[in-house]
Amino acid sequence: MIIVPERKILVHSTIGMKGYFRLKCIRPNGRVRLDTGWFANTLLDSGRNYMATANFMTSCQVGTDNTAAAAAQTALLGYRAGTTTIQDTISGQQSSSTPYYAWKRKVFRFSAGTVAANLSEVGVGWGTSGSTLISRALILDPILQTPTTITPLIDEILDVTYELRYYPPTGDVTSPQVTLNSIVYDTVTRAAEANSQYWSDGIGNVIAPSAATGWLAYDGNIGTVLQNPSGTSSAASSGSTGASAYSNNSYELAIHISVPSVNWNLGSGIRSIRIRTSAGSFQTQFDSNPGGSTIPKSASFTMYMEWTLSWTEYT
Repeated sequence: MIIVPERKILVHSTIGMKGYFRLKCIRPNGRVRLDTGWFANTLLDSGRNYMATANFMTSCQVGTDNTAAAAAQTALLGYRAGTTTIQDTISGQQSSSTPYYAWKRKVFRFSAGTVAANLSEVGVGWGTSGSTLISRALILDPILQTPTTITPLIDEILDVTYELRYYPPTGDVTSPQVTLNSIVYDTVTRAAEANSQYWSDGIGNVIAPSAATGWLAYDGNIGTVLQNPSGTSSAASSGSTGASAYSNNSYELAIHISVPSVNWNLGSGIRSIRIRTSAGSFQTQFDSNPGGSTIPKSASFTMYMEWTLSWTEYT
């Protein structure tokens, strides 16, 4: 027997994204002659589409155009050079206070002599030229925070550091109700593990569900956004996860799990599920309406359940 929700899409969670650039011109002796400090980018619509298809933080481009950045753009407007050379990658989480976010930084290097020009724009994406960017920004003056031009000298290295942040949703999603084997369940979904590497490790990787072994069923209630659900857990060690075909310009992905009869069999039933993806972790609680009962999963049942994950620029 298969437990299938009459309503296929169970919950819809949205993560926020924000990116920042920092450029440094470095002399042959290692001295930093110019440092722009951090400034924000604009995420491009075409880049948000690409995030559902492949890894997207592998290349950097610089250019000479000073037209303001806009989400509808797809490329630098005065392309000068691109690179895939990455000097360093680090990641972490900001979980001491709200807003919580996870971050990953990559340092892209342009070797001496390759960008000796008046640069005014920068972008990051999956290619060294053309319409292959997830973001674009004008270079800003570190004090005035207004558009400016920098000019690396012929013997200087240019390092471009890009930081992309994922902001977990802070509010609960309390709909829709779902029906499993003719029983109606109220659902509550919120972020999980917001202070863990599961939010930062996947930044820059294609947005997709993680392996089924990371999806756990619990017999207790969901926790805070920094926690997992409580109680006894059961892994979907023989299960499988996947995603439906991405619809262009939707900026959302339907992800699912198939759980065989041998998994998720908790004596007191399933109260909550912890979901893991390359774009963070989430948790959903189920309470029958009426009665507040759990999902009675046993070895007599398999399960198929689906969630929708979307992503937008954080403001």
